[in-house]
Amino acid sequence: MNLSRGQRAKIADLIPNGQTFTVGVTANAPGLVIDFACFGLDGRGRLSDERYMTFFNQPMTPCGGVGSVTPTGDTAGFTVDLGRLPPAIERLTITAAIDGAGTMSAIESGHVRLLDGGREAARFSFTGADFADERALMLLEIYRKDGVWRLCALGQGFNGGLAALVRHFGGEVAPEAAPAPPKPAAPPVNLSKITLEKRGNTVSLDKKPGTAHGEILINLNWNMRSQKKGFFGVAKSANIDLDLGCLFEFQNGKKGVVQALGNAFGDYHHLPYISLDADDRSGARSEGENLRINGQHWDEVKRILVYAFIYEGVPNWSEADAIITIKTPEQPEIEVRLDSHRNDRTMCGIAMLENRGGSVAITKLLDYYRGHLDLDEAHHWGLRWTRGSKD
Repeated sequence: MNLSRGQRAKIADLIPNGQTFTVGVTANAPGLVIDFACFGLDGRGRLSDERYMTFFNQPMTPCGGVGSVTPTGDTAGFTVDLGRLPPAIERLTITAAIDGAGTMSAIESGHVRLLDGGREAARFSFTGADFADERALMLLEIYRKDGVWRLCALGQGFNGGLAALVRHFGGEVAPEAAPAPPKPAAPPVNLSKITLEKRGNTVSLDKKPGTAHGEILINLNWNMRSQKKGFFGVAKSANIDLDLGCLFEFQNGKKGVVQALGNAFGDYHHLPYISLDADDRSGARSEGENLRINGQHWDEVKRILVYAFIYEGVPNWSEADAIITIKTPEQPEIEVRLDSHRNDRTMCGIAMLENRGGSVAITKLLDYYRGHLDLDEAHHWGLRWTRGSKD
């Protein structure tokens, strides 16, 4: 269903179960950095609980009703489970705001859409011609009226950026720090390494015509932490067992998992052409853990979701200081740091590798989940999960 500006519809008419779906958002604007957010508002349209603003720095609501995700083919997006939202949340407003200079008139094309699994149920498209000097947009509103959830395609421009949107919805913005003293001249850009700074950032690794990709090495490393003491000398937390793994999907529809849990270490030379080298239970090994992807068979791959999960120990991502690096012959090294944290979740979806016309497109995700099943459902993998263990 193609929506026009101002058009309304019942969610149940678009999504059979009327409760769970994904919102995908894209805004193609060369030179602009655009942040997307979902505001959970009360009946007055106010952000009465700031924990219900979902964005790059706060990827999930306390109830789990809204979470950040990047659907295939979109720049950003959100998983939505209306049944988990508390009664006080009566509206979800999807917004876009420019980080830095520029205006929304530079958007070449954009859309916000509802996805029911892999099926697109509704789409609202827009371009910069719809706006002028606005620096923020309110794109879509999902709201409850007479007990029925509905949506409205807003397409409304808004002066100011993300901070102005927060204030508009009644939230508070932390004061800006005093200007820092002038910094020394920056060192030359290191073209041998690319760091994906923000969630949703993507880099593409192209192969030379007539050749195949070499080995794609994905390394997870983290710091070993000593045990801490709480009150009365009782141990408060200990070293965690942080594991690297991935979900894979081939062009022919074959899907599966490579990880130490369940001894699913994979195979580099045979299907799935992915192998896990080792299981580092302490973080003490200097080389960490490695996934190796056989690039000779990349054309058979559709997508690979790289994740880490805490097998043992209290979730403490902030102290793990984890980082993955992705190395491919004759390509710059790609670095993804776990630089935002949720210590109430044991699973982190770190990066998505997608086959886009033979290139390896790497997108930073950094989404946190309760476990494998939630990660699977958020990205619509459709595997069957049972409790496993490691030898």
